[in-house]
Amino acid sequence: MRQQLVQLLYGVSISSDLDSGNVELAERLILNAVLDGLEIGRAGIWLLNKENTAIECRLLLDRENGKEIQMLVLPRDAYPDYFKALDTQRTITAVDAHTDPATYEFSESYLTPLNIGAMLDAPIRYKGKMIGIFCCEHIGSERHWTEDECSFIGALADLYGRALSAQENERINAELERANQHLEERVVERTRTLEKTLSELTEMQEKLIEAEKMASLGNLVAGIAHEVNTPIGIAVTANSSAKDKLSEVDKLIQSNTLTKAALIESINHLNECFKISFTNLERAAKLISDFKQTAVDQSSLDLLETNIKDYLENILHSLMPLTRSHNVTVNVNCVDDFELITVPGALSQIIMNLVNNSCVHGFVGRQDNQINISVNIDEAQGVYLLCYKDNGHGMDTETLHKVFEPFFTTKRGSGGSGLGMSIVYNLATQALQGEVSAASSPSNGMTVNFKLPIKLA
Repeated sequence: MRQQLVQLLYGVSISSDLDSGNVELAERLILNAVLDGLEIGRAGIWLLNKENTAIECRLLLDRENGKEIQMLVLPRDAYPDYFKALDTQRTITAVDAHTDPATYEFSESYLTPLNIGAMLDAPIRYKGKMIGIFCCEHIGSERHWTEDECSFIGALADLYGRALSAQENERINAELERANQHLEERVVERTRTLEKTLSELTEMQEKLIEAEKMASLGNLVAGIAHEVNTPIGIAVTANSSAKDKLSEVDKLIQSNTLTKAALIESINHLNECFKISFTNLERAAKLISDFKQTAVDQSSLDLLETNIKDYLENILHSLMPLTRSHNVTVNVNCVDDFELITVPGALSQIIMNLVNNSCVHGFVGRQDNQINISVNIDEAQGVYLLCYKDNGHGMDTETLHKVFEPFFTTKRGSGGSGLGMSIVYNLATQALQGEVSAASSPSNGMTVNFKLPIKLA
Protein backbone atom coordinates (compact mmCIF):
# COMPACT_ATOMS: atom_id res chain seq x y z
CA MET A 1 0.00 0.00 0.00
CA ARG A 2 1.26 3.45 -0.91
CA GLN A 3 2.90 5.41 1.88
CA GLN A 4 0.33 8.18 1.57
CA LEU A 5 -2.54 5.74 2.13
CA VAL A 6 -0.72 4.15 5.10
CA GLN A 7 -0.25 7.57 6.71
CA LEU A 8 -3.89 8.45 6.21
CA LEU A 9 -5.00 5.14 7.74
CA TYR A 10 -2.67 5.66 10.70
CA GLY A 11 -3.98 9.18 11.24
CA VAL A 12 -7.57 7.97 11.28
CA SER A 13 -6.81 5.00 13.56
CA ILE A 14 -5.19 7.15 16.27
CA SER A 15 -7.74 9.96 16.16
CA SER A 16 -9.76 10.45 19.34
CA ASP A 17 -12.81 11.17 17.15
CA LEU A 18 -12.94 7.50 16.21
CA ASP A 19 -13.47 6.29 19.79
CA SER A 20 -15.34 9.30 21.13
CA GLY A 21 -18.73 7.69 20.71
CA ASN A 22 -19.74 10.57 18.42
CA VAL A 23 -20.20 8.71 15.16
CA GLU A 24 -20.82 11.95 13.19
CA LEU A 25 -17.25 13.12 13.91
CA ALA A 26 -15.88 9.72 12.91
CA GLU A 27 -17.85 9.78 9.62
CA ARG A 28 -16.40 13.15 8.62
CA LEU A 29 -12.90 12.03 9.61
CA ILE A 30 -13.13 8.85 7.51
CA LEU A 31 -14.78 10.42 4.45
CA ASN A 32 -12.18 13.18 4.33
CA ALA A 33 -9.48 10.49 4.43
CA VAL A 34 -11.24 8.74 1.52
CA LEU A 35 -11.36 11.95 -0.53
CA ASP A 36 -7.69 12.71 0.20
CA GLY A 37 -6.39 9.19 -0.31
CA LEU A 38 -8.24 8.40 -3.53
CA GLU A 39 -8.12 12.00 -4.80
CA ILE A 40 -11.80 11.94 -5.76
CA GLY A 41 -14.56 14.54 -5.61
CA ARG A 42 -17.34 12.64 -3.87
CA ALA A 43 -17.53 10.01 -1.12
CA GLY A 44 -20.42 8.86 1.04
CA ILE A 45 -21.57 6.44 3.68
CA TRP A 46 -24.76 4.53 2.85
CA LEU A 47 -26.54 2.23 5.30
CA LEU A 48 -29.15 -0.46 4.68
CA ASN A 49 -32.50 0.09 6.40
CA LYS A 50 -33.84 -2.44 8.92
CA GLU A 51 -36.04 -4.15 6.33
CA ASN A 52 -33.13 -4.39 3.84
CA THR A 53 -35.42 -2.82 1.22
CA ALA A 54 -33.39 0.33 0.59
CA ILE A 55 -30.05 1.99 1.18
CA GLU A 56 -30.01 5.43 2.83
CA CYS A 57 -27.32 8.06 2.64
CA ARG A 58 -25.87 8.72 6.07
CA LEU A 59 -23.45 11.44 4.87
CA LEU A 60 -22.02 12.33 1.45
CA LEU A 61 -19.21 14.89 1.03
CA ASP A 62 -19.12 16.61 -2.39
CA ARG A 63 -15.90 18.60 -2.69
CA GLU A 64 -16.60 19.41 -6.33
CA ASN A 65 -19.57 21.54 -5.35
CA GLY A 66 -18.73 22.18 -1.69
CA LYS A 67 -21.83 20.36 -0.45
CA GLU A 68 -22.83 17.87 2.24
CA ILE A 69 -25.71 15.60 1.34
CA GLN A 70 -27.87 13.46 3.61
CA MET A 71 -31.13 11.55 3.54
CA LEU A 72 -30.95 10.25 -0.02
CA VAL A 73 -32.73 6.91 -0.39
CA LEU A 74 -32.15 4.27 -3.09
CA PRO A 75 -34.90 1.58 -3.03
CA ARG A 76 -34.04 -2.04 -3.81
CA ASP A 77 -36.87 -2.51 -6.30
CA ALA A 78 -35.63 0.44 -8.40
CA TYR A 79 -32.02 -0.86 -8.68
CA PRO A 80 -32.26 -4.68 -8.45
CA ASP A 81 -28.93 -5.45 -10.16
CA TYR A 82 -27.03 -3.07 -7.88
CA PHE A 83 -28.57 -4.62 -4.77
CA LYS A 84 -27.88 -8.09 -6.16
CA ALA A 85 -24.21 -7.12 -6.31
CA LEU A 86 -24.40 -5.71 -2.75
CA ASP A 87 -25.89 -8.96 -1.49
CA THR A 88 -22.65 -10.72 -2.45
CA GLN A 89 -20.99 -8.53 0.23
CA ARG A 90 -17.97 -7.89 -1.98
CA THR A 91 -16.25 -4.73 -3.11
CA ILE A 92 -17.74 -3.26 -6.30
CA THR A 93 -15.01 -1.88 -8.58
CA ALA A 94 -16.79 -0.15 -11.46
CA VAL A 95 -14.08 1.12 -13.88
CA ASP A 96 -16.85 2.45 -16.13
CA ALA A 97 -19.84 3.02 -13.88
CA HIS A 98 -22.14 3.56 -16.90
CA THR A 99 -21.60 0.05 -18.25
CA ASP A 100 -20.60 -2.01 -15.21
CA PRO A 101 -23.27 -4.68 -14.47
CA ALA A 102 -23.53 -3.52 -10.85
CA THR A 103 -23.85 0.23 -11.41
CA TYR A 104 -25.28 0.80 -14.90
CA GLU A 105 -28.77 1.32 -13.44
CA PHE A 106 -27.60 4.71 -12.05
CA SER A 107 -26.32 6.00 -15.38
CA GLU A 108 -29.24 8.13 -16.51
CA SER A 109 -30.63 9.31 -13.15
CA TYR A 110 -27.48 9.73 -11.11
CA LEU A 111 -24.12 9.27 -12.87
CA THR A 112 -24.62 11.40 -15.98
CA PRO A 113 -26.07 14.48 -14.20
CA LEU A 114 -23.17 14.48 -11.73
CA ASN A 115 -20.47 13.55 -14.33
CA ILE A 116 -19.49 10.43 -12.38
CA GLY A 117 -17.38 8.07 -14.46
CA ALA A 118 -16.21 5.40 -12.03
CA MET A 119 -17.33 4.01 -8.66
CA LEU A 120 -15.69 2.02 -5.88
CA ASP A 121 -18.09 0.63 -3.24
CA ALA A 122 -16.72 -1.24 -0.21
CA PRO A 123 -19.03 -3.08 2.23
CA ILE A 124 -19.27 -1.93 5.85
CA ARG A 125 -19.56 -4.82 8.30
CA TYR A 126 -20.60 -4.57 11.94
CA LYS A 127 -20.84 -7.54 14.32
CA GLY A 128 -20.30 -9.91 11.37
CA LYS A 129 -23.11 -8.45 9.28
CA MET A 130 -23.00 -6.12 6.30
CA ILE A 131 -24.87 -2.94 7.22
CA GLY A 132 -23.95 -0.63 4.33
CA ILE A 133 -21.21 0.63 2.00
CA PHE A 134 -18.57 3.26 1.46
CA CYS A 135 -19.36 4.77 -1.97
CA CYS A 136 -16.39 6.42 -3.73
CA GLU A 137 -17.34 8.40 -6.85
CA HIS A 138 -14.74 9.50 -9.41
CA ILE A 139 -15.70 12.64 -11.36
CA GLY A 140 -14.84 12.47 -15.06
CA SER A 141 -14.01 9.50 -17.26
CA GLU A 142 -13.19 5.90 -16.47
CA ARG A 143 -10.81 4.97 -13.65
CA HIS A 144 -8.99 1.80 -12.87
CA TRP A 145 -9.03 1.18 -9.10
CA THR A 146 -5.80 -0.28 -7.79
CA GLU A 147 -5.51 -3.10 -5.26
CA ASP A 148 -3.99 -0.62 -2.77
CA GLU A 149 -7.02 1.66 -3.10
CA CYS A 150 -9.43 -1.24 -2.56
CA SER A 151 -7.46 -2.34 0.53
CA PHE A 152 -7.44 1.26 1.77
CA ILE A 153 -11.23 1.54 1.49
CA GLY A 154 -11.68 -1.86 3.16
CA ALA A 155 -9.49 -0.79 6.09
CA LEU A 156 -11.46 2.45 6.51
CA ALA A 157 -14.69 0.42 6.49
CA ASP A 158 -13.32 -1.63 9.38
CA LEU A 159 -12.41 1.57 11.24
CA TYR A 160 -15.97 2.79 10.76
CA GLY A 161 -17.11 -0.41 12.44
CA ARG A 162 -14.86 0.56 15.34
CA ALA A 163 -16.57 3.95 15.51
CA LEU A 164 -19.97 2.25 15.58
CA SER A 165 -18.75 0.04 18.45
CA ALA A 166 -17.60 3.11 20.35
CA GLN A 167 -21.02 4.70 19.80
CA GLU A 168 -22.73 1.53 21.03
CA ASN A 169 -20.48 1.41 24.11
CA GLU A 170 -21.20 5.06 24.82
CA ARG A 171 -24.92 4.39 24.56
CA ILE A 172 -24.71 1.34 26.81
CA ASN A 173 -22.58 3.20 29.35
CA ALA A 174 -25.05 6.08 29.37
CA GLU A 175 -27.92 3.65 29.90
CA LEU A 176 -25.98 1.90 32.64
CA GLU A 177 -25.23 5.22 34.30
CA ARG A 178 -28.89 6.18 34.17
CA ALA A 179 -29.86 2.75 35.45
CA ASN A 180 -27.31 2.95 38.25
CA GLN A 181 -28.47 6.42 39.19
CA HIS A 182 -32.07 5.23 39.20
CA LEU A 183 -31.04 2.16 41.18
CA GLU A 184 -29.16 4.29 43.71
CA GLU A 185 -32.20 6.51 44.09
CA ARG A 186 -34.40 3.45 44.59
CA VAL A 187 -31.92 1.97 47.06
CA VAL A 188 -31.86 5.24 49.02
CA GLU A 189 -35.65 5.40 48.95
CA ARG A 190 -36.00 1.73 49.89
CA THR A 191 -33.39 2.12 52.65
CA ARG A 192 -35.27 5.12 54.01
CA THR A 193 -38.51 3.13 53.93
CA LEU A 194 -36.89 0.12 55.58
CA GLU A 195 -35.32 2.28 58.27
CA LYS A 196 -38.69 3.84 58.99
CA THR A 197 -40.37 0.43 59.06
CA LEU A 198 -37.61 -0.98 61.26
CA SER A 199 -37.95 1.96 63.62
CA GLU A 200 -41.71 1.43 63.80
CA LEU A 201 -41.29 -2.31 64.34
CA THR A 202 -38.67 -1.73 67.04
CA GLU A 203 -40.94 0.73 68.78
CA MET A 204 -43.88 -1.67 68.47
CA GLN A 205 -41.77 -4.56 69.76
CA GLU A 206 -40.64 -2.50 72.76
CA LYS A 207 -44.25 -1.65 73.53
CA LEU A 208 -45.32 -5.29 73.17
CA ILE A 209 -42.47 -6.48 75.37
CA GLU A 210 -43.37 -3.87 77.96
CA ALA A 211 -47.00 -4.96 77.72
CA GLU A 212 -45.90 -8.59 78.17
CA LYS A 213 -43.91 -7.62 81.27
CA MET A 214 -46.86 -5.71 82.67
CA ALA A 215 -49.19 -8.62 81.90
CA SER A 216 -46.79 -10.94 83.71
CA LEU A 217 -46.73 -8.61 86.68
CA GLY A 218 -50.53 -8.32 86.51
CA ASN A 219 -50.87 -12.09 86.71
CA LEU A 220 -48.42 -12.10 89.58
CA VAL A 221 -50.34 -9.34 91.40
CA ALA A 222 -53.60 -11.29 91.06
CA GLY A 223 -51.96 -14.43 92.39
CA ILE A 224 -50.25 -12.61 95.23
CA ALA A 225 -53.50 -10.85 96.19
CA HIS A 226 -55.27 -14.20 96.38
CA GLU A 227 -52.41 -15.80 98.26
CA VAL A 228 -52.08 -12.94 100.77
CA ASN A 229 -55.81 -12.96 101.49
CA THR A 230 -55.60 -16.44 103.01
CA PRO A 231 -53.07 -15.76 105.82
CA ILE A 232 -54.57 -12.35 106.50
CA GLY A 233 -58.03 -13.93 106.74
CA ILE A 234 -56.70 -16.52 109.19
CA ALA A 235 -55.01 -13.79 111.23
CA VAL A 236 -58.22 -11.77 111.30
CA THR A 237 -60.16 -14.86 112.45
CA ALA A 238 -57.56 -15.58 115.18
CA ASN A 239 -57.70 -11.98 116.37
CA SER A 240 -61.51 -12.10 116.46
CA SER A 241 -61.36 -15.29 118.52
CA ALA A 242 -58.87 -13.66 120.91
CA LYS A 243 -61.11 -10.64 121.22
CA ASP A 244 -64.10 -12.83 122.08
CA LYS A 245 -62.09 -14.73 124.66
CA LEU A 246 -60.96 -11.45 126.27
CA SER A 247 -64.59 -10.35 126.48
CA GLU A 248 -65.48 -13.59 128.30
CA VAL A 249 -62.60 -13.11 130.77
CA ASP A 250 -63.65 -9.52 131.37
CA LYS A 251 -67.23 -10.63 132.25
CA LEU A 252 -65.92 -13.25 134.65
CA ILE A 253 -63.73 -10.64 136.31
CA GLN A 254 -66.64 -8.22 136.60
CA SER A 255 -68.81 -10.92 138.24
CA ASN A 256 -65.98 -12.15 140.51
CA THR A 257 -66.44 -15.66 139.09
CA LEU A 258 -63.07 -16.03 137.31
CA THR A 259 -61.41 -19.26 138.41
CA LYS A 260 -57.80 -20.25 138.05
CA ALA A 261 -58.67 -22.98 135.57
CA ALA A 262 -60.69 -20.57 133.44
CA LEU A 263 -57.84 -18.04 133.51
CA ILE A 264 -55.28 -20.66 132.44
CA GLU A 265 -57.57 -21.90 129.65
CA SER A 266 -58.12 -18.31 128.46
CA ILE A 267 -54.39 -17.58 128.48
CA ASN A 268 -53.67 -20.73 126.45
CA HIS A 269 -56.41 -19.82 123.97
CA LEU A 270 -55.03 -16.29 123.56
CA ASN A 271 -51.49 -17.61 123.10
CA GLU A 272 -52.72 -19.96 120.36
CA CYS A 273 -54.62 -17.11 118.64
CA PHE A 274 -51.58 -14.83 118.76
CA LYS A 275 -49.33 -17.62 117.45
CA ILE A 276 -51.67 -18.30 114.54
CA SER A 277 -52.03 -14.58 113.82
CA PHE A 278 -48.28 -13.92 113.98
CA THR A 279 -47.42 -16.92 111.79
CA ASN A 280 -49.89 -15.96 109.07
CA LEU A 281 -49.04 -12.24 109.14
CA GLU A 282 -45.37 -13.17 108.84
CA ARG A 283 -46.25 -15.39 105.86
CA ALA A 284 -48.18 -12.52 104.22
CA ALA A 285 -45.30 -10.12 104.87
CA LYS A 286 -42.85 -12.58 103.25
CA LEU A 287 -45.07 -12.89 100.17
CA ILE A 288 -45.39 -9.13 99.83
CA SER A 289 -41.64 -8.66 100.31
CA ASP A 290 -40.79 -11.24 97.67
CA PHE A 291 -43.34 -9.77 95.27
CA LYS A 292 -41.98 -6.28 95.82
CA GLN A 293 -38.41 -7.44 95.15
CA THR A 294 -39.49 -9.32 92.02
CA ALA A 295 -41.45 -6.34 90.71
CA VAL A 296 -38.52 -3.99 91.36
CA ASP A 297 -36.07 -6.39 89.69
CA GLN A 298 -38.26 -6.73 86.61
CA SER A 299 -38.09 -2.99 86.04
CA SER A 300 -34.33 -2.75 86.70
CA LEU A 301 -31.41 -4.06 84.67
CA ASP A 302 -28.64 -2.90 87.04
CA LEU A 303 -25.58 -5.02 87.86
CA LEU A 304 -25.69 -6.39 91.42
CA GLU A 305 -23.82 -8.96 93.48
CA THR A 306 -26.33 -11.75 94.03
CA ASN A 307 -26.53 -15.04 95.90
CA ILE A 308 -28.02 -17.15 93.16
CA LYS A 309 -29.71 -19.77 95.38
CA ASP A 310 -31.37 -17.23 97.68
CA TYR A 311 -32.46 -15.16 94.72
CA LEU A 312 -33.97 -18.12 92.87
CA GLU A 313 -35.87 -19.17 96.00
CA ASN A 314 -37.23 -15.63 96.44
CA ILE A 315 -38.45 -15.58 92.84
CA LEU A 316 -40.07 -18.99 93.17
CA HIS A 317 -41.68 -18.04 96.47
CA SER A 318 -43.31 -15.05 94.79
CA LEU A 319 -44.57 -17.42 92.11
CA MET A 320 -46.10 -19.80 94.64
CA PRO A 321 -49.70 -18.78 93.81
CA LEU A 322 -49.11 -19.74 90.17
CA THR A 323 -47.30 -23.01 90.89
CA ARG A 324 -49.76 -24.05 93.61
CA SER A 325 -52.75 -23.49 91.33
CA HIS A 326 -51.18 -25.92 88.83
CA ASN A 327 -50.05 -28.46 91.45
CA VAL A 328 -46.39 -27.82 90.68
CA THR A 329 -43.48 -28.88 92.89
CA VAL A 330 -40.36 -26.78 92.35
CA ASN A 331 -36.87 -28.00 93.30
CA VAL A 332 -33.71 -25.88 93.29
CA ASN A 333 -30.34 -27.62 93.26
CA CYS A 334 -27.56 -25.12 93.91
CA VAL A 335 -24.71 -24.57 96.38
CA ASP A 336 -25.57 -22.20 99.21
CA ASP A 337 -22.72 -19.67 98.97
CA PHE A 338 -22.50 -19.07 95.22
CA GLU A 339 -22.19 -15.31 94.64
CA LEU A 340 -22.18 -13.79 91.18
CA ILE A 341 -22.27 -10.35 89.59
CA THR A 342 -25.19 -10.25 87.21
CA VAL A 343 -28.41 -8.48 86.28
CA PRO A 344 -30.91 -10.02 88.71
CA GLY A 345 -33.83 -8.26 87.04
CA ALA A 346 -33.11 -10.11 83.78
CA LEU A 347 -32.74 -13.41 85.64
CA SER A 348 -36.05 -12.76 87.42
CA GLN A 349 -37.87 -12.15 84.14
CA ILE A 350 -36.37 -15.32 82.63
CA ILE A 351 -37.47 -17.57 85.51
CA MET A 352 -40.94 -15.98 85.67
CA ASN A 353 -41.46 -16.46 81.91
CA LEU A 354 -40.25 -20.07 82.03
CA VAL A 355 -42.46 -20.97 85.00
CA ASN A 356 -45.44 -19.23 83.40
CA ASN A 357 -44.73 -21.04 80.11
CA SER A 358 -44.64 -24.40 81.89
CA CYS A 359 -47.90 -23.73 83.73
CA VAL A 360 -49.78 -22.32 80.71
CA HIS A 361 -48.50 -24.81 78.11
CA GLY A 362 -46.77 -27.76 79.75
CA PHE A 363 -48.94 -28.70 82.72
CA VAL A 364 -52.45 -28.30 81.32
CA GLY A 365 -54.55 -31.31 82.38
CA ARG A 366 -51.64 -32.99 84.19
CA GLN A 367 -50.92 -33.98 87.80
CA ASP A 368 -47.66 -34.46 89.68
CA ASN A 369 -46.09 -31.53 87.84
CA GLN A 370 -42.45 -30.79 88.60
CA ILE A 371 -39.94 -28.06 87.80
CA ASN A 372 -36.27 -28.69 88.53
CA ILE A 373 -33.73 -25.87 88.43
CA SER A 374 -30.06 -26.75 88.80
CA VAL A 375 -26.99 -24.50 88.83
CA ASN A 376 -23.47 -25.83 88.14
CA ILE A 377 -20.32 -23.74 88.29
CA ASP A 378 -17.47 -23.84 85.76
CA GLU A 379 -14.89 -21.53 87.30
CA ALA A 380 -12.27 -22.46 84.66
CA GLN A 381 -14.42 -20.83 81.96
CA GLY A 382 -15.87 -18.21 84.29
CA VAL A 383 -19.44 -19.35 83.66
CA TYR A 384 -22.30 -21.06 85.44
CA LEU A 385 -24.70 -23.49 83.80
CA LEU A 386 -28.36 -23.02 84.72
CA CYS A 387 -30.70 -25.82 83.67
CA TYR A 388 -34.47 -25.37 83.81
CA LYS A 389 -36.49 -28.55 83.29
CA ASP A 390 -40.17 -29.43 83.58
CA ASN A 391 -42.01 -32.74 83.11
CA GLY A 392 -44.84 -31.26 81.04
CA HIS A 393 -46.31 -32.19 77.66
CA GLY A 394 -43.16 -31.21 75.73
CA MET A 395 -43.30 -30.20 72.05
CA ASP A 396 -42.59 -31.57 68.61
CA THR A 397 -39.54 -30.70 66.50
CA GLU A 398 -41.33 -28.06 64.40
CA THR A 399 -42.61 -26.20 67.47
CA LEU A 400 -39.22 -26.45 69.19
CA HIS A 401 -37.54 -24.97 66.12
CA LYS A 402 -39.71 -21.84 66.45
CA VAL A 403 -39.81 -21.60 70.25
CA PHE A 404 -37.61 -18.48 70.47
CA GLU A 405 -39.23 -16.67 67.53
CA PRO A 406 -41.08 -13.45 68.44
CA PHE A 407 -44.89 -13.74 68.32
CA PHE A 408 -44.85 -17.53 67.88
CA THR A 409 -47.41 -19.16 70.16
CA THR A 410 -49.56 -22.28 70.22
CA LYS A 411 -52.14 -20.37 72.29
CA ARG A 412 -53.11 -17.78 69.66
CA GLY A 413 -56.56 -16.46 70.52
CA SER A 414 -56.28 -17.73 74.11
CA GLY A 415 -54.28 -14.84 75.53
CA GLY A 416 -50.84 -15.92 74.30
CA SER A 417 -48.73 -13.14 72.77
CA GLY A 418 -45.81 -15.33 71.67
CA LEU A 419 -43.24 -13.03 73.29
CA GLY A 420 -42.42 -14.98 76.47
CA MET A 421 -39.68 -17.23 75.09
CA SER A 422 -38.41 -14.48 72.78
CA ILE A 423 -37.91 -12.29 75.86
CA VAL A 424 -36.08 -15.18 77.55
CA TYR A 425 -33.73 -15.48 74.56
CA ASN A 426 -33.06 -11.73 74.30
CA LEU A 427 -32.43 -11.33 78.04
CA ALA A 428 -30.09 -14.34 78.14
CA THR A 429 -28.04 -13.34 75.10
CA GLN A 430 -28.04 -9.57 75.53
CA ALA A 431 -28.67 -8.46 79.12
CA LEU A 432 -26.86 -11.50 80.61
CA GLN A 433 -24.36 -11.86 77.69
CA GLY A 434 -24.73 -15.64 77.58
CA GLU A 435 -26.06 -18.51 75.51
CA VAL A 436 -29.38 -20.35 75.61
CA SER A 437 -30.70 -23.51 73.99
CA ALA A 438 -33.82 -25.62 74.31
CA ALA A 439 -34.56 -29.33 74.01
CA SER A 440 -37.88 -31.14 74.06
CA SER A 441 -39.92 -33.94 72.60
CA PRO A 442 -43.60 -34.89 72.94
CA SER A 443 -44.52 -36.17 76.44
CA ASN A 444 -40.94 -35.66 77.69
CA GLY A 445 -41.13 -32.14 79.06
CA MET A 446 -39.07 -29.06 78.21
CA THR A 447 -35.42 -28.36 79.05
CA VAL A 448 -33.84 -24.91 78.69
CA ASN A 449 -30.07 -24.65 79.22
CA PHE A 450 -28.25 -21.40 79.94
CA LYS A 451 -24.51 -20.74 79.84
CA LEU A 452 -23.99 -17.41 81.63
CA PRO A 453 -20.93 -15.48 82.85
CA ILE A 454 -20.26 -15.46 86.61
CA LYS A 455 -19.18 -11.83 86.47
CA LEU A 456 -20.72 -9.44 83.99
CA ALA A 457 -18.54 -6.50 82.98
